[in-house]
Amino acid sequence: MTEEPLLEAKGLHFSYGSHKALEGVSLELYPGEILGVVGESGSGKSTLLNVLRGEARPSAGEVYYRDKAGERLNVFAISEGRRRKLARTELGFARQRPEEGLRMKVSGGGNIAERLFAAGERSYGVAREKAKEWLGKVEIPLSRLDDPPTQYSGGMRERLQLARNLATYPRLVLLDEPTGGLDASVQARVLDLILSLAKEFGLAGVLVTHDLRVARLLTERIMVMKGGAVVESGLTDRVLDDPRESYTQLLVSSTLGDA
Repeated sequence: MTEEPLLEAKGLHFSYGSHKALEGVSLELYPGEILGVVGESGSGKSTLLNVLRGEARPSAGEVYYRDKAGERLNVFAISEGRRRKLARTELGFARQRPEEGLRMKVSGGGNIAERLFAAGERSYGVAREKAKEWLGKVEIPLSRLDDPPTQYSGGMRERLQLARNLATYPRLVLLDEPTGGLDASVQARVLDLILSLAKEFGLAGVLVTHDLRVARLLTERIMVMKGGAVVESGLTDRVLDDPRESYTQLLVSSTLGDA
């Protein structure tokens, strides 16, 4: 690729006490692509997302992000204020449990407006109109604009969390099991929505999932993690159709058995 990476991680290490959650993880993500990170529970996938977004500081290694101005930023060398500003404007983070990524007592429209205000919007009227626009994009009826997420279904909460994160048109979105716990029909709608929004806005993303079928649908490249380390990586179809490592073969065969 001739473009510069949007996101780079180099030799990341992270531990919870004696448990090593990341061991030398490196990656590059380019504008407009979605990278999948797969593996069993406890393999380090969610920890990796927390480090990439600057929430958890690694014991070793570095994360670089290239901002809209083209400056290559060391995420853990910039000020806390600048890191928070990036998180409000250029980065989105959809949590595994949407209840943790939403203000559950604030209206659906208010959840979106909060993100807009944090990014610099000052007009309540403009924020409300943009919130309506985004509810439409994620297929939530406008009649639910003033209802809190406590009154939303699980699928609607997932879609509202996406709208909240994408309302500021971030360049990078980190997705932690975005369809976990949803039934098949709702899951399909959320996946279609992510695909369409990614194509419409040219988003780059890192998708963490245990579901290889989701990874196949959404990602161009994939990393397989085990025990905090990357054991295999490459083009998604190549890795899933012709896995070279025994652990990846086991994951693929397990998924086929569940199909």
